[in-house]
Amino acid sequence: MQLTFIGLIQLVIGAVIFFGGSLRHAVTFMIISGLFAGSAAIVLPALGGSSIPPIQFACLIVYLRILAPRGGFLALLPDAVRANRWLVLYTFYGVASAVIAPRLFANQIDVTPLRFDAARTLFDTVPLVPSTQNITTSVYLLGTLAVAVAAYLMARLRGGVATLISTAILVSWLHIVLGLATALAAGTPLNAVFELMRNGNYAQLDQAVGGFVRIRGFFPESSSYADFAFAYFTLNAELWYRSIRPRATGVTALALAMLLVISTSSTAYLALAAYMGFFALRVIVMPHLAQSLRVKQLVVATLVGLLLMAVALLAVPQFLASASDMILHMTVNKSGSDSAQQRLFWAMQGLDAFKTSYGLGIGPGSFRSSSLVTAMIGSTGLVGCGAFLAYAYSVFQPTRHSSFGVSPDLALTIGGAFATAAMLALIPACLISPSADLGANVALFAGVAVALRPVVPSRKADDPGPALSPPVPAQAMKG
Repeated sequence: MQLTFIGLIQLVIGAVIFFGGSLRHAVTFMIISGLFAGSAAIVLPALGGSSIPPIQFACLIVYLRILAPRGGFLALLPDAVRANRWLVLYTFYGVASAVIAPRLFANQIDVTPLRFDAARTLFDTVPLVPSTQNITTSVYLLGTLAVAVAAYLMARLRGGVATLISTAILVSWLHIVLGLATALAAGTPLNAVFELMRNGNYAQLDQAVGGFVRIRGFFPESSSYADFAFAYFTLNAELWYRSIRPRATGVTALALAMLLVISTSSTAYLALAAYMGFFALRVIVMPHLAQSLRVKQLVVATLVGLLLMAVALLAVPQFLASASDMILHMTVNKSGSDSAQQRLFWAMQGLDAFKTSYGLGIGPGSFRSSSLVTAMIGSTGLVGCGAFLAYAYSVFQPTRHSSFGVSPDLALTIGGAFATAAMLALIPACLISPSADLGANVALFAGVAVALRPVVPSRKADDPGPALSPPVPAQAMKG
């Protein structure tokens, strides 16, 4: 195990937090560490040089604070595990199958491994065998579960929800600034500094499309950068829609939307289209829950945006041709490309693995997919898919008003925003995820959601009843 310079910096910051900080500081540090997804805090030579990303390393600091003798959080751990029990089942079945399934079904199916340095063609495969990627993916699955449990504990802490929302806004702006800074630095000496930060053992892709530099910040590629941006876009947009710190969350959501538009990522375009479809469908199907002021503001903002775009195109007509060529290349024309055919081939491996394993799954990390859906089907089988669907239902709770709008209880309203963001943040993963790991952002949002909206089967939907979570001060959510 080798500690990188990024891991060393995190270790120093973590020590300061452990000895002089609080759980609030530790969780904030963990969330900010998610901005460095293309970096490595720890390199594991024994596992083929696999990397532990900074957010997983920062999660250890969080649990040192949680497990500290006088931290005061140990009593809440059983509640946190119970609230996330379906994710616990998903995770531990995934870890168990990652260890057992590749041995049980060895050589019974040919797959494209997650790491395949010796690939000769776009569709090259090898017989299924246990690999270090089974172990690495298991660590990621456990890390995702750990994030969900930590988020639950943070949300139960008085003032924790306000801190989480403030941190989400801060991280959103840092993501925007880092993305634009790395894009503007392309081809300059400053780019070498940014490349130094991308020290993870991942396929670091730096591409340009039609003269446009693809934005990727400290992420391996633009699609993963857009995935992160979309997750925080949905969270800020849903908080704004429910009038939770509307000025800050509204401006942040607008800035992230603009960033996604100029990101040149097809994942970003498809995810934005899906969110707009969800937003419109929510208003049409449930007009009694629609926030009329927010809908009007969105319509006005959209019209202003289109007007400004038209003025810009008239002022610089050659930009229209370049932009349209780029968008066509990244969307319509991409469907027939070699890359698209390769991704389809990877995705279909999940269905083949499901059949070969008789519905048990061949274990996370056993093959590369290009969709969370087929990765989950092929890796964890019926048990994993069932556990995930149960967890998704417990997080979103579609029968509650707060899942789609405002509730009389502020905690339920905020919980509904986090729950909706958790489900919508899965959209990019369904388009690009190579494995069955749900990701830290989904786990973070889901953990907060189940903390603020505990399932109470005997109670009418969204009846506040007795407070089951700490009250969220209304004044902390204004402005």
